Amino acid sequence: MMSQVNSEMRALRELKNQYMSSHSVANSQKALLQSRYQKVGRDVKALLTAYSKVSKDYSTQYREKLKKQYRIANPSATEEEVDEAVYNDDAHQAFAQAVSNSSRVQNATRVLSSVKQRHDDVKKIAKTIEELAALIQELSELVDEQQVQLDSIEDAVEASNTHVQSAQVAIGEGIVLAKKTRKCKW
Repeated sequence: MMSQVNSEMRALRELKNQYMSSHSVANSQKALLQSRYQKVGRDVKALLTAYSKVSKDYSTQYREKLKKQYRIANPSATEEEVDEAVYNDDAHQAFAQAVSNSSRVQNATRVLSSVKQRHDDVKKIAKTIEELAALIQELSELVDEQQVQLDSIEDAVEASNTHVQSAQVAIGEGIVLAKKTRKCKW
């Protein structure tokens, strides 16, 4: 899924770059497109940040549930053993050992399978978060890259305004000289 989003973002960036480099597009249209592109970038960033927060909250809740289940399977476990079992990537092995030492084997077996499934889910979520972080970084770079183009557009607009003002002054001076020249001819 993340690779598909990533490839579509690249295709969108290429399409935008082609559009922006076309000579038939007015500068005002380019500026409007750029501002919309940046807004979409900010919105995507906000969504990815919200997703990351939800994922982190889920991971925390998962670890708490895992601790609770480990305590059920091994009621005599110390807090350090529980933390080691929960935060260790091989938590399911520790769980299996706790199950084999417990008299409540059937309950612990169900808990173990649940823990394995959730552990796999957490690994998938962690991988997704890493991919999202990469996408956020890439999107941030795109937004920064486009800022340079916006700055150059603003500079060009300011330069055009200055040229128009100086042209108005020159036209005014030309009118005054033309009137003086006509007076001298008569």
